[in-house]
Amino acid sequence: MFLSQLWLTNFRNYENCHLNFKEGTTVITGNNGNGKTNLLEAVAWLAKGKSFRGSPNEALIHQGKEKAIIKAEVIHKNRKTTLEVELNTFGRNQIQINGKKTTKKKELQEKIKTTIFSPEDLILIKGSPSERRNYLDELLVDLHPKNQALKTTFEKCLKQRNTLLKQAKGRKTSEIETTLDVWDEKLAESGKALVIKRKELLENLKPKIEQSLKQFTNNQDRITLQYEKTWQSEKLAEQFYTDRENDLRRGITTNGPHRDEVFIKVNNLLAKSHSSQGEQRSLALALRLAGHEVIKTTIGHDPIVLLDDVFSELDATRCQILIELLPKEQAVLTTTGDLPFGVKPDYKYHVVEGSVEINE
Repeated sequence: MFLSQLWLTNFRNYENCHLNFKEGTTVITGNNGNGKTNLLEAVAWLAKGKSFRGSPNEALIHQGKEKAIIKAEVIHKNRKTTLEVELNTFGRNQIQINGKKTTKKKELQEKIKTTIFSPEDLILIKGSPSERRNYLDELLVDLHPKNQALKTTFEKCLKQRNTLLKQAKGRKTSEIETTLDVWDEKLAESGKALVIKRKELLENLKPKIEQSLKQFTNNQDRITLQYEKTWQSEKLAEQFYTDRENDLRRGITTNGPHRDEVFIKVNNLLAKSHSSQGEQRSLALALRLAGHEVIKTTIGHDPIVLLDDVFSELDATRCQILIELLPKEQAVLTTTGDLPFGVKPDYKYHVVEGSVEINE
């Protein structure tokens, strides 16, 4: 599967834009602030159903406009599929697949998969536990649409329980207790299922992360990954009941899968605090490469690889290793400087203030 065409209308700083892509490597050059990342963001939106930069619709729509359109053509097994989303400032986004409207993002996400590498990936190692949980959860969604439903159910139940805890204002009436019993059971059911999925995925990722990391460290380092629950009870619902008085006092659910951690250690030392920044970057790359391999094994083909100025943050050795490890089917990369040795673009574009030119 590969991206063959992309059209943008009033997306970010692009009023009208049309790009052709080929299998292999497409390089997009340009100075900072001219719109290179915006092109990757548009492609990724179709695959993720949201901005990978965490931006709301208002930031994605060209200033002074009420809507933006992302349209793409993907080819898989010689079959063309047209994907289109209309992002609206007011009202729901509109999605079309081959001209037919659908209200389900998951139908769009089933048609295109991407793996995104960016300099901000360092946060997977150095950031808060939520970054590592999100890494697992986003991979789960890419693996199967039903995992999106599971994640959404858990998040809705957690939101409802937290709303009730805040409204209670520390009171523990029989009505509040009865309602909490209901939400505790629902949250525990979806939470337990989500944790099982996370742990299964982590076990699947471990050998792939280790294999990728060995390439960057010349087999010198040993990695361990450990999923750590914040709750002690055998049954999650029992933990919610045990925490009830404390949760009512604080107005929030203090324990559960939304607080769990994934500890990443190198040579038995916590990577977050003991690894050098270079080692942390190698780890972050290994996480992304491993996730890509897991998705590839499941869906039977490589996701489209999007690299947002990644090489500028790597030394020459890590650049060469990453180039060798990258999938060969399709990669789109942006850069502000010279390409590292070994990158042989099949297509080149240059971006200047929202205008895209073919760069021969």
